[in-house]
Amino acid sequence: MDTYNFGDDDLSEGLNPEDRNDMIRRFRQRLNGDAGDDDISIPNVEVLEELVEECIEEESFDEALRLCEHWIRFAPYSHAVWLRKGIVLTNLGRPEEALACYDRADALHPSDIDTLINRGVALDSLGLGEQAIECFQRALAREPENEEALFNQAIALERTEQYEPAVALFRSLTGSEMFGKECWYELGYCYDYLDRLDDSLHAYERYLDEDPYNFNAWYNRGIVLGRKGHFQKAIESYDMALAIHEEFPAAWYNKGNSLANLARLPEAIVCYRETLRFEPEDSSAWFNLGNACEEMGEFTEAIECFTRVLQFNPENYEAYFGRGSCYDALEQFEQAVQDYDAALAISPMDPDLWFARADALYNLGQVADAINCYRRATEIDPSDVECWYEYAETLYEDGRFDDSLTAFDNVIRLEPEWSESHYGRAKSLLAMKRYAELASSLQNAIRLDPGIRDEFVVEFPEVAELSEVRQVLLEAKS
Repeated sequence: MDTYNFGDDDLSEGLNPEDRNDMIRRFRQRLNGDAGDDDISIPNVEVLEELVEECIEEESFDEALRLCEHWIRFAPYSHAVWLRKGIVLTNLGRPEEALACYDRADALHPSDIDTLINRGVALDSLGLGEQAIECFQRALAREPENEEALFNQAIALERTEQYEPAVALFRSLTGSEMFGKECWYELGYCYDYLDRLDDSLHAYERYLDEDPYNFNAWYNRGIVLGRKGHFQKAIESYDMALAIHEEFPAAWYNKGNSLANLARLPEAIVCYRETLRFEPEDSSAWFNLGNACEEMGEFTEAIECFTRVLQFNPENYEAYFGRGSCYDALEQFEQAVQDYDAALAISPMDPDLWFARADALYNLGQVADAINCYRRATEIDPSDVECWYEYAETLYEDGRFDDSLTAFDNVIRLEPEWSESHYGRAKSLLAMKRYAELASSLQNAIRLDPGIRDEFVVEFPEVAELSEVRQVLLEAKS
């Protein structure tokens, strides 16, 4: 077992800086077990405190914790050691233990501002934002201009989504030598959430003026530019982030999204693959890769991507929908219907799913079932003109002319300048032998698309000789 002895309190005094630093280095080695000495002579407690501070500055928190334990052996009633140990434990991700240390520190030095501030930091890291804010307010009641308390209170407000008061505090500190730069970064974040995108962009650029090598700031700037629809500039920002830190999957992913928004799909695919190189279980990257492959016509590869998504998240109905669409494109209609059914079991009120299922069933020759699906889609979304048109066409093909006429009327109501819907209505009226009305619909169709005249004559030559219709055709020809 190691033994510890105090040396002369004045031992380190009077030494030149080089000798003193060498003495502290050798003591630090012995204390960490690097020198093999059992008997550790401690110059004085002040040196221990200095070593702890040095380790905290170096972010050598494990070593700092060991030093704190030694310090406590010699000075268990020192407020300073319990405060430092709490700070170290907070930085080691052990905030519950840190709070116990702050309790000891507070008992020895009640209402010390540093203890209050660091207790607030630990509470904030535990997600206890309101309690943290209370600590910072108690500190500020004693020192209203304490920048550390103001900054950490702003951080706690930000984390509890109280963005407006957080912005006010961050702005008040932008001139601070200690916190000014970080305030610009946090302002960028808060303004983004407040939808003040120009202010957010300005804040990140102010931060980057002072710290141009912060890849997170370049990344966040890219996010804001993307939200503004400036996708090329967003890509350039992500490129800066990746030049500084290549292994940054979120930057690869969002760069891919910006490229996809610019229809640069091959490049987007490369970015999604880079994302997956670092995070192979990122279901969002797999999904977007699947979408990009589908748009490129690479349906088999897209199916593999959507299948990977479903392995990670079996409740992702959009992945079933995407995979079903790819099976549809490959004319594997039965598998498409199976995926649409799986998607509808999760999201039964999605009209696009019912529409897609209807098309697949139609291609399988299951016309009656297809009609039911078209009808369901139009019930959920009565404004989908394309669905109404397919519904009307299928009803006409099935010989349900009254219903097809009603469906075509809905298409015309939604899109009155669509020639095909007028022509479909004319054909439904023809099947019902309502020739006078047929002539009116045919006239509207030809007005919108003169080529329909010849199409009608070829398809229905005997009807073209009817007096009501012949006049329309003659007027169109002239």
